[in-house]
Amino acid sequence: MFTTFEGDNTVLLQLLAKALLTDYRDAFGDLDTAGMVRFAAGQVLEGVIERTAARSLIERLVSAAPGRGDAEELRDRGWQLRLLEDREEHTVAGLARRLRRAGKAGGGAAFAAFNDAQEHVLRAARVHVDRVVLEAFVAAIDRCADTEARGLLDKVCDLYVLSLVEEDRAWFLEHERLSGTRAKAVVKAVDALCEELRPHARTLVDAFGLPDEWLAAPIALGAEEERQETQMGALSDS
Repeated sequence: MFTTFEGDNTVLLQLLAKALLTDYRDAFGDLDTAGMVRFAAGQVLEGVIERTAARSLIERLVSAAPGRGDAEELRDRGWQLRLLEDREEHTVAGLARRLRRAGKAGGGAAFAAFNDAQEHVLRAARVHVDRVVLEAFVAAIDRCADTEARGLLDKVCDLYVLSLVEEDRAWFLEHERLSGTRAKAVVKAVDALCEELRPHARTLVDAFGLPDEWLAAPIALGAEEERQETQMGALSDS
């Protein structure tokens, strides 16, 4: 199931998870249950919320975030940061507990448990990346001196984080990080942001600096033709 190829994102996520667990294979081979608890607490949990950029800015925003509840402002940056931070903490802590329980059967079983927990391992890596990207995004916005560009980046950042919440809203609901009403509000907010950003689509695309020859490449033209054919087919069916 987890066969991978060079450059595959799964490989990179596994490497990241191994970095979070810090030489898991070697450490768990000789640790008893108490040692594994200390290892998990020291090497994993303490590193979960390590700031990656603009530490003082991020911490200030998080500390000023509103509390949980339906009155929260979805576009409040501190609330967004804390939400992704909380998800990462919970996910990695859950992974550590899972590996600790499996390790009670012995070192060999602990390593087998790591392989058996690959879905959990990859999720821990993904939610870590989500939080790191958001922090880097926030730091970049803070450095932006152009008022107009800063406003546009703010909306793109909102769309990024709320899209993540929308995609994973089942987890946030199951773990009571969002109410049902709030989860619906997230979906509406994503739609609203897409509408707000639509007039700026060309500006955002141009920001990537894609050469014109790339935009006219057969793969791009083929995608456009396929889209038009799909639209024509839908019209004819109706």
